[in-house]
Amino acid sequence: MKLVFIVINKTELLEEVLEYMVEAGITGGTVFDSVGMGKILVYDIPIFAAFKELMIGSKASNKTIITSVEDDRLDEFIEGLDKILHFDEPGTGVLFAIDIYKSKGLPKD
Repeated sequence: MKLVFIVINKTELLEEVLEYMVEAGITGGTVFDSVGMGKILVYDIPIFAAFKELMIGSKASNKTIITSVEDDRLDEFIEGLDKILHFDEPGTGVLFAIDIYKSKGLPKD
């Protein structure tokens, strides 16, 4: 089983991503607001204020989803997400998956 982190920069796509997840049989996960490190550095730490113009047009916050996915479904799941979020395009989002070595409270525990 994998723990999948999905950072969505285009927050208007959140609903479509969640619908896809339900259609893919993934009905559990946690969604929260998140802010990139660069945004915090530029707006909250004065020494980095000169980089503010690089942040023009970027959103103030992102949405991050954490969910678990069975190993044999991971590639298909990521392909479906990529069709929505287009991870290869700049500024769209980030996805990564890590092994879950032990868990409690997840389905099939």
